[in-house]
Amino acid sequence: MHTIINIREILYSVGNMQKVSSFFEKYGGWNRVGKYTTPEATLQYWGLPSSAAAEEILIQSNHVENGQIRLIAFDKVEQKCIRSSQQPWDTGGIMDINLRVHEVEESFEQLKEMGFHGLSDPLLQVMGPFKLYDILMRGYDDTIIAFTHRLEPPMELTAQIHLPTHVYKSTITVRDLEEAREFYVDKLGYNILSEYKVTKDSPQENMFGLPFNLADKVTCHAIILSPHGGKDTDFQIVYFEGVDGKDHSNNAKVPNKGFLLYRVELKNISDYHTKLQKEEKLAPGNITTLEIHPYGQVQCFSLSSPNKVIWEFFEIIN
Repeated sequence: MHTIINIREILYSVGNMQKVSSFFEKYGGWNRVGKYTTPEATLQYWGLPSSAAAEEILIQSNHVENGQIRLIAFDKVEQKCIRSSQQPWDTGGIMDINLRVHEVEESFEQLKEMGFHGLSDPLLQVMGPFKLYDILMRGYDDTIIAFTHRLEPPMELTAQIHLPTHVYKSTITVRDLEEAREFYVDKLGYNILSEYKVTKDSPQENMFGLPFNLADKVTCHAIILSPHGGKDTDFQIVYFEGVDGKDHSNNAKVPNKGFLLYRVELKNISDYHTKLQKEEKLAPGNITTLEIHPYGQVQCFSLSSPNKVIWEFFEIIN
């Protein structure tokens, strides 16, 4: 019987390693686990040409091993941004990652000085059972990061760094919420933690950057999901009812720039792989033995969601 441990990493394909690593490490206060050269076998596994190369930096917030970010800079290969000039209601790939901050207003001003741009000014939000200050900001490589400060239920952030928590959540925008629910729950076996919707009762500023005249005509439906059943390092699928965006699915692939894929650790990978092979319309890749630093030898396989989000599952070989 397989056991999913957690989302260990999100791979972030960067255009400028120095700039992005400096943001997380020098400004954010994240610790570096290590710097590595991507093994040739991994590049081949991703289907890249033999001339391709890549360097990686694995970083953590406050030494937490879940919700890490692996920055990867590819060389000698053509790239484009996965979600170029994106809006939150665009589909294809990973829309954003969520990071907690001590105080949103102060962080907002600091981030603007570093070249981030808010989709709105900081706003007080009610999302299901949560009350929080939230701001979506466009950053490097056409990515979006949500910076949040939760008021209710209250949460104490003990690490005295600018970005005191790991990637505790991320968002995938989908065109068909029920199709996505079926994929993640019925096929992959993920757990629903909660469902909620966000809608405005009048034209007004909103965190997604919708024009005022559309704010009360668009409803954001969200389902929070967990691969392992817990509330740490989960993700949400969202559907924007009332507005259509671009579909970036064709660009959601290695080595394009942006939030590239999820890496999920599990036990008994062969059991899980066999289960997924039996699911209709799923096509998990073959189990392959690779080296992923710093874990060492792993067995892994990958598959894509209906909106072309890549999920890599791995088991460390003891």
